[in-house]
Amino acid sequence: MKASRLAILLFLASVGYSQENSETVLSGTAANTTAPSNPTAAPIRIVVRHGVCKLTVSLPLTGSGNCTVKSFDKQSGHIEIVSLGPPLIVWTGTVKGNFASGTYKISVGAQTGSFYLALLSQTRQEAPSPPPQPSTPAVVPHRGSCTPAIESAISGDVNGWEGETIFKLENGQIWQQAEYDYNYFYDYNPDVTIYETSAGCRMKVDGEDETILVKRIK
Repeated sequence: MKASRLAILLFLASVGYSQENSETVLSGTAANTTAPSNPTAAPIRIVVRHGVCKLTVSLPLTGSGNCTVKSFDKQSGHIEIVSLGPPLIVWTGTVKGNFASGTYKISVGAQTGSFYLALLSQTRQEAPSPPPQPSTPAVVPHRGSCTPAIESAISGDVNGWEGETIFKLENGQIWQQAEYDYNYFYDYNPDVTIYETSAGCRMKVDGEDETILVKRIK
C-alpha cells in the first residue's frame, strides 16, 4: 500500500465520509518521553469504521477519543493528526508504506512522546448468512465450514484474541484465529455466531463490535 493511501483512509474519516461496512485498523505503540530517564509506553489503536475515526490509548497512558487529520503532504509523507481526547494531542510524523511514526505533544503539562503505527487490516464487514428454512434438514458442517451459520458459546473465560487464539465452543467444536489482529476484553461463556464471508469464516462475539476470521481445527 502506498503512503498516500494510508493518509487518504484517515483523511476520509476526518471529513466525515462514510463507506458502509468498511473498516480500517491501525495499531502500534506510544511512548511518553517527557521524563527521558523513565519513559512510559502503551498500545494505541486507530479504527476507521463507517467514516468515523476513533483513537484508543491503553493504560497507563490516556487520550482516547475521536481523531482527525490536520494536514498531509503526499510527496514527503509528512502527516499531522489531532486526537480530541481529552486531552487534545497533536501527532506529527511520516508515513512510509504501511507504517507511520513520529512524535506527539500534549499542551497540558507540556508532555511529549513518540509513536509507531502499522496498518493491520482493511476489510468489509459482511452480514451473517440467513438461517436455513424450517424445511431444510440440519447439516453437520464439514471441517472449516460455517454455512449455515453456527450459533454456540465459548466455554469458560474469554480475554479477547491475539495472534493464534483458540476458542473452544460448548457444541464441542474448536476454532482458531485465522488473521493477525488483537482485541482485549473480558467475558465469561459469551454467545458467538460463526458465519460465512467472502474471506472465510468470521466469528462475532455477543456484545463486541469487533469480529475475527477463524478456522475450524476440530
